[in-house]
Amino acid sequence: MIELEGDLGAEPRPRNTEMRIAYFIAFFAAALSFIDIGANNFRDREIVSVNKKMTEYSLYHSKVLKETLLQGERDLLEDLVRAGAIIPQDTSIIHDRLRKFDTELELIRAQQAELMNGSVPDEASRWTMPDINNQLGKIKGLRKWEFEVAVLDVAGDKFDLACLLLELSLVMGAMGFIVRFPQGRNLFRWLMIGFGAIGIGFGLLGYYHAMSL
Repeated sequence: MIELEGDLGAEPRPRNTEMRIAYFIAFFAAALSFIDIGANNFRDREIVSVNKKMTEYSLYHSKVLKETLLQGERDLLEDLVRAGAIIPQDTSIIHDRLRKFDTELELIRAQQAELMNGSVPDEASRWTMPDINNQLGKIKGLRKWEFEVAVLDVAGDKFDLACLLLELSLVMGAMGFIVRFPQGRNLFRWLMIGFGAIGIGFGLLGYYHAMSL
């Protein structure tokens, strides 16, 4: 009689195993949701960064083209002066025009440098062009945009891998419920924990990269 009461009072071991698996599934599902939110957020940020980088690239190349055209006009005019193709009384006008060419070329080259490297803080004299909001000193620079896109791309890869591993972890957990053999159940439980832990690790690494900007 005492043995029967002891058997009735003890909870079956498979039930305990199922509860542990359920807790792990809930934990890894929450981790997947948290990482997926970060992945979507930083993926959108990467798209914005790529678009802004391409916009600045287009503007930079337009400045390069303008510089090439102005430099060509200036060189041609200077060659005409040296060749004596311009009458003497027009020489002063031509020299004034050459100085204007030099001023315009200097401005364009300063704009190119600002577009490439970004605005220099606290040096208003080196701000040569406004940003999209018509504010001076707010140019981020192509190098910084390229670096940000590269970092966000690496972070996105980490997030994708983390989501994949966590999804596999949930699949392993579901298989743990289906399998009735204790050895198989333990195997899927440990696979779930392994995939989930590695997935969380990659997710944290993704947040580390994305938030380092």
